[in-house]
Amino acid sequence: MNDNNLTDRIVNALSYLSILFLPVIFPLIVWIIAKSSDRPTIAKNARYAFWSQIFPLLYVIGAILVFSVFSLNPANFHGGALFGILLTFALLLALLLFIYNIAMAVKMLIGRE
Repeated sequence: MNDNNLTDRIVNALSYLSILFLPVIFPLIVWIIAKSSDRPTIAKNARYAFWSQIFPLLYVIGAILVFSVFSLNPANFHGGALFGILLTFALLLALLLFIYNIAMAVKMLIGRE
């Protein structure tokens, strides 16, 4: 087995598994380093891991903005229901992306790219 290929697979898997130990930061660092060292496979997977880990945060920020805009008109505002719906979607999205990251890490480790 090629050592370079094994190294790529391990770094790719760690980019996805970083959701357990250093989410967002680790894939971002790997993405920047891999882009500058001409490792397109590592850069691509680190980019995917980065976006799959930061997307729930972006969703929560967007949900807070939506909640804030709707709360400006308190006359017909049902804040509890909207908050519950937005929170449910945020938790579901976070769970799905967590499972996605773990599945992609396993896929990288077994070599199914």
